[in-house]
Amino acid sequence: MQTRPVCSGVDLRILENSKFKTNSLSVYFHIPLQRETVTMAALLPSVLKRGSEKYPKLRDMARHLADMYSASLGAGVRMKGDGEVLYFTIEYIADAYIGENLTRQAADFLQEFIFSPLVKDGGFLSEYVESEKNNLKNAILGLINDKKEYADVKCREAMFGGDGYGMFEAGYVEDLDGITPERLYGFYREVLENAKVDIFMGGTVNAQTSDEVFTAFQSRLSPRSGGYIHTQAAVSKKAEPQVITEEIPAAQSKLAMGLCCGVPAASEEYYALMLGSCIFGGSPFSKLFNNVREKLSLAYYAACRTDRMKSVMMISSGIETKNYQAAYDEIMVQLEKMRKGEIEPEEMEAARKYLETGLNAMQDSMRAMEDYYLSQAIMGTEQSLTELLECLKKVTKEQISAVMQKTALDTVYFLKGMPSGGKEE
Repeated sequence: MQTRPVCSGVDLRILENSKFKTNSLSVYFHIPLQRETVTMAALLPSVLKRGSEKYPKLRDMARHLADMYSASLGAGVRMKGDGEVLYFTIEYIADAYIGENLTRQAADFLQEFIFSPLVKDGGFLSEYVESEKNNLKNAILGLINDKKEYADVKCREAMFGGDGYGMFEAGYVEDLDGITPERLYGFYREVLENAKVDIFMGGTVNAQTSDEVFTAFQSRLSPRSGGYIHTQAAVSKKAEPQVITEEIPAAQSKLAMGLCCGVPAASEEYYALMLGSCIFGGSPFSKLFNNVREKLSLAYYAACRTDRMKSVMMISSGIETKNYQAAYDEIMVQLEKMRKGEIEPEEMEAARKYLETGLNAMQDSMRAMEDYYLSQAIMGTEQSLTELLECLKKVTKEQISAVMQKTALDTVYFLKGMPSGGKEE
């Protein structure tokens, strides 16, 4: 990754890779995850996508994208620890393959989309705002339809409360009524003028095209003092894990368990946590999969994932209601084995190969590479995937045992499936 400061608080980051025939250009605005703004942040990108001064209707935007050899436009929000990023991105065919300067057209269109929204009487168009509020409401309410994700979100909320990592990035239905076109536009202006900004340019890039993008955004973004959102590594402060049970009419129950790991994102300990998490529950041959699911048949699935930014491990499993205690106990048995260093050499090697395959696959996706290096920038590092793999190769069983001993179970969220009659099977 090459970095060029555009102005104070704004950086252009270039990921040059000539194997891609499609280029990407993305703009990220970094803001804290807060209850008073999280719903507006989720709403804003969809309102901006409805139309701009030059392209006031969706069909106008679609027609222009088609004229750009079927370029694609995207926008949304993404969690990054205790912060979130509002992102706006365009993908288009690299100039070298069509013999014309499509990069400049892509930059102009992306700027139109971000900086020239339709505004009336000091606010966004009310019909666009109301329509997108309704769409967002349906999306938030629809979370319950994905029981696994719902349990994870509720577990995270129980762990961290009403700010930062405890937020649901799609926002909250009860906050929608208070969002007026004027208030949303005021939030938009605040983000535009004060948020830390990263501009990513990836694919087949040369000095001329990067200079054009640099100049284009230098004229639209002013210096700002805003920086990256600081995320504190999670450390549990509970004497005992809290256990929360919610009953729902469903045939299958979901068990979500949140652990605080206390490992700073940029520390050397993270590599042991990453490899240990894979051995424990992050692969198809993990301890959780082999024992909780395969050997004992206590779960339909059992896995874990680790969020590097916040240093949180989330264990997820789908179980029959009657198997709750047995599944919980076996998960804890396998966690204790990790803490004691009861790890076979074959498990270490299989986990390394699995992670290597996944990291190598990332290099075939411009979006995945962009997200990886965005996280690197937030952490204040620029470690390549090759360097990350080298660090993973050096991790020992003793280091995994030591870092897993730091993990503390904070919250158990049991989404208890009950038949429609309300009685446990």
